[in-house]
Amino acid sequence: MSDSTPLAVCFGEGMVALVAATAGPLEDCRTFHRSLAGAEWNTAIALASAGIRTSVLSRVGDDGFGRFLTAELRAHGVDDAAVEVDDQAPTGLYVKELSARSDGIVDGTMHYYRAGSAAAALSPRTLVTPTASALLSEAALVHTSGITPAISASALAAQDALFTDRRPDRLVSFDLNWRPALWRGREAEGKAIVSDFARRADIVFCTRPDAEAVFGTGDPQELRALFPQPRYLAVTDSRGAVAFDGEERAESDALDVPVVETIGAGDAFAAGFLAGVLTGLSLTGSVARGHRIATRALLSTRDHVD
Repeated sequence: MSDSTPLAVCFGEGMVALVAATAGPLEDCRTFHRSLAGAEWNTAIALASAGIRTSVLSRVGDDGFGRFLTAELRAHGVDDAAVEVDDQAPTGLYVKELSARSDGIVDGTMHYYRAGSAAAALSPRTLVTPTASALLSEAALVHTSGITPAISASALAAQDALFTDRRPDRLVSFDLNWRPALWRGREAEGKAIVSDFARRADIVFCTRPDAEAVFGTGDPQELRALFPQPRYLAVTDSRGAVAFDGEERAESDALDVPVVETIGAGDAFAAGFLAGVLTGLSLTGSVARGHRIATRALLSTRDHVD
């Protein structure tokens, strides 16, 4: 990729996913497949696959899982120079339990082991290392999500610092990614926090179910009225997407492809849409690009595109 292409920086937690090889209860599963996971990391890989120069800003443990994650980034053409290595805290992981539905789609249930992880120690200091500062000063886009502020108070402070350091030549993208389990016992606080980030972003993504849970409506037009501040707003569900650029509206059905599992498709859609914005596509073209990349995430039980 040429250095003249726009640079996207994805800020957030990377994790190792251990995916059950067969559907069924975890106690009956003997084999697991290892893969990279984490919303912003999935989006970074999909952005790179779309030809966007992409870096990840994050932290991993000084362990085999951390080395696996950074190697995976490099293998997919994503720069890992700003991924700090923590020699005290481990890399987070989750185990994905699979269950087969009668319609042939596989449902995934995640069991997380992330408490005290290296990524949970993300903080404003993460943003001011020489490598991170250089990337952020060059970035045309910074992408993050509603997961990051939920994993720790220091990660919330870091995300707030990113949104506060606004620059006219840099877009800030925010994917709602509402995870109720991460906000258990503080749901009202969590909804207020992610709502604030959505209003401060230039580009916002949300699924209809997440928007209904957090904002009380999944209707795209009502959401646009609630959130007029972002230039772009994209609302998705399994049937398709409705997106806004200012007052312009574009609507598109999802592509008809065989679905193995839906986890990761939203991250891939966001990447395709962002790639469209960064390369000057129309709103309709950006939505279409989002759908094309999302279909690649639907074809496997991995969270990211190949």
